[in-house]
Amino acid sequence: MRVSLVVLVLALAGLLAADLEPSAAPRKAAAAALQAVIKPEPRTVEVAFVRNGRIVRVGRLVPKDVPDEVHALRELVQGPTRLERRQGIRTAIPDGARLRSVRRDGELWLASFSRSLLGPGAPATTETRLAQIAATLAPLGPEKYAAVATEGRLVTTLRLGLRQDDWRAEMGENDYRFVVRGIQLRLSLLGYLDRADVTGSLDYVTEQALLAFQGWEDLDRTGSVTGQTQVALFGASRPEPAARRPGKRIEIYRDRGVLLMVDTGEVVRAVHTSTGAGGVTPVGSFRVYVKSLLSWSVPFKVWMPYAAYFTGGIATHQSPDVPSYPASHGCVRLPEGDAERVYRFVAVGTPVSVR
Repeated sequence: MRVSLVVLVLALAGLLAADLEPSAAPRKAAAAALQAVIKPEPRTVEVAFVRNGRIVRVGRLVPKDVPDEVHALRELVQGPTRLERRQGIRTAIPDGARLRSVRRDGELWLASFSRSLLGPGAPATTETRLAQIAATLAPLGPEKYAAVATEGRLVTTLRLGLRQDDWRAEMGENDYRFVVRGIQLRLSLLGYLDRADVTGSLDYVTEQALLAFQGWEDLDRTGSVTGQTQVALFGASRPEPAARRPGKRIEIYRDRGVLLMVDTGEVVRAVHTSTGAGGVTPVGSFRVYVKSLLSWSVPFKVWMPYAAYFTGGIATHQSPDVPSYPASHGCVRLPEGDAERVYRFVAVGTPVSVR
C-alpha cells in the first residue's frame, strides 16, 4: 500500500512538472498579445489653414510608409474637410493646386507645386498661401528655410518661423513668376551673396552673384533671372572645392569664370571673375607673395585696387569691367566689393589654385 502511494505521488509530480514546462506556442501567443496592447503611437502632422484671417493648424494622421512632409503638403493642397469648413476653417490655396515634390537639403526644404499654386488672387492672398506652406513645414524638422517652386522653377525662399515678406513678384520667362528677395536669399544660402545684400533689388551686386552662379552651374551667363536659372537655383547645392585641406585657399576656375574662397575645405564665398583672354592666366598651384591696396600696372598704365599677386605680374584685383568671358591680359579681374573681400581673405602665403 505504501509503495502504491509513493508511485501515485511521483506520477502526479511528473504531470505537474510537465504542465509547468514552458512551450513555444504560449510564448508566441503572449508576445502577440503584448504587441496588440502596446501599439505604436499613430504619426500625425499639423496642416496650416486659415480662420478669421489667422493661421490655424489642424491634425492629420499620416499613413504608413508616407513621409510626414509629403502627407502634410498633400493635405494642405487638398484643403479643409467639410466638418472643418463648417467650423469656419478656410484655405487660400486654390483648387487644382498639386504637390509635385518635397525633400530636405541641409537647412532647407525644397517644395515644388503645380503652376496653379500662383493662380488668380490679390497679393495678400498669395502671401497667405506662402504663409500656409511655411507654417505647415516649420514643425516638421530643424530646417530654417523653404524654397518654393512651381513646376520646378524657383519662385521664392521662405524663412520659417518668421513673418513672410510682402508678395512682390517679377514676371520671368514664359510668365513664371519669382520674388527678387527670394532669389537673393537662395543665392546667399548657396554662398554667392551676403545676407546683407538681400535687398529686393536686382542691383549690381546681385547681377555679379548671378553671373558666378550661372558660371558654376554651366548656364548661359546673363546676370539675370532666366528660366534655366530659376530651375537650377531650386535644386542647386553650395559649390564644392577641388581640395579639402586645412587653412584658407582660393581656387580660380578660368572657363567657369568663378573664384572660390575656401576655408578648411568649405566654400565660404563664390565670386564672379574674368581671367586672361586666350588662356594666358597660367594653370597651376601658386601662393600669394605680395599684397597691395593700390597697385600700379606699369605695362598697362592702370591702377589695380586690392591686388594680391600670386605669380609674376599676375594678381587678383578690382576692375570696373568684369565681363562674362576671359578678357584680361592675365590678371584675375574681380567686381567692386568682391575684390576687397578676396583681398581681406588672403594673406601672403595663401595657396592659389588656377584650373
